[in-house]
Amino acid sequence: MSRFDRRDAGSPSRGMLSPAPDWAGMVEVAGQRVAVDVRGPNPSLLLVNGIGGGRPMWGPLRRALPADVGTISYDAPGCGDSEPARGPLSVCDHARIAAGVVRAVGARQVDVLGFSFGGMVAQQLAREELDLVRRLVLVATGCGVGSVPGTPLAYAILASPQLMRSPAYLHHVSPYVFGGRHGRRSSDLRRLGFQHRVDSSSYLGQLHAGMSWTSLPWLRELSQPTLVMSGDNDPLVPSANARLMAGLMPDAQVHLVRGGGHLLVVDSVEQVAPVIDGFLRFAGDDAVRTDVPA
Repeated sequence: MSRFDRRDAGSPSRGMLSPAPDWAGMVEVAGQRVAVDVRGPNPSLLLVNGIGGGRPMWGPLRRALPADVGTISYDAPGCGDSEPARGPLSVCDHARIAAGVVRAVGARQVDVLGFSFGGMVAQQLAREELDLVRRLVLVATGCGVGSVPGTPLAYAILASPQLMRSPAYLHHVSPYVFGGRHGRRSSDLRRLGFQHRVDSSSYLGQLHAGMSWTSLPWLRELSQPTLVMSGDNDPLVPSANARLMAGLMPDAQVHLVRGGGHLLVVDSVEQVAPVIDGFLRFAGDDAVRTDVPA
């Protein structure tokens, strides 16, 4: 793995990396040292993970997307190879880190796929960085405060960093917190890198950030074409949230994955990858709209 220390990457005038295929290293953005992967010579899709998530989770989706879809992914502070958060981080702070990562690798405009907590970060990023974010894909996510709640048991399980650290605990609780295929086959989650280093304070900080944030007052202001995806077997974020959000956004469509759980970007990748690719290539074309019938 190549490594590159990049300081003040949030400032485009200070110099940037040139996008290169299959690059991995460290960048410094907003005072945080963050681990980054770039796949493909022209990275145009930023992948923003959920609470405690690591970069390996994106492997199945990357392999399922066409080779010309270059991607940028990173470990949020305290997750995977990134250093722990240096103090509490709000959703706005996480959005600034995401923007800094994009600029650090030399990309000028990207589509953004945000999963779960990463979907909140993606919404905030789209609001703050109109010139940076071209299109949005929001997966298994909600609008924060005001969302349709999941099950109390799923919330209780998510509140423990042990979920990402203990194989035995993950195996036991997966059906109740994730649902879908991987809720029934938790061994697949370990193979996908769900057992990695997670700093407890950073993990709990992400939870707190999500519980104290909302996009409801300004969702109508997000003008980017948006695809909202949800599984109908998601204990954490019920699919009603996808309809709620898409109904408020000016240019949004919904795609519901039958049998998909919270981890539909990995447990239903055969179904979601073609829809994501079609949306990113032809957003606004009625022929590829994937709205769920009323």
